[in-house]
Amino acid sequence: MHFSLGRRNGDDSGEEPESPAEHTLDTLRTELDTVDAALLDAVRQRLEVCLRIGELKRREHIPLMQPGRMDFVHERAREYADRHSLSPEFFDALYDLLIAETCRLEDLVINADAPSPDTNGRDHRENSPRTRHGADSSANAESR
Repeated sequence: MHFSLGRRNGDDSGEEPESPAEHTLDTLRTELDTVDAALLDAVRQRLEVCLRIGELKRREHIPLMQPGRMDFVHERAREYADRHSLSPEFFDALYDLLIAETCRLEDLVINADAPSPDTNGRDHRENSPRTRHGADSSANAESR
């Protein structure tokens, strides 16, 4: 949460009280902190749903890659950006980050019974569908 470094009215330090602009800035920062907390909770919830998707895919042997899903999610985000006069490029970048993390988590779920990396950090699953495509494959995976 936000902690103001500004001076407060009624302060015994002898310094000037907080200006109206500083007070407004503190109020806006508090509002932003509330929005940030909701955003972080929403991202956590999204990741939890993606873990459940990974578990379902693993259990039911559903292919990891779902053609068109990532395109659909990106397009939906771009349309949202357009409707709200925001940057579609920003939303593309945001979803690239979200998708990369969900793919990382899904890898953990799907490959949970696979051998773990050796002591040099190399993964013994190099021929699995996910690792065969390298780190960039997550950009092409389903975004959930």
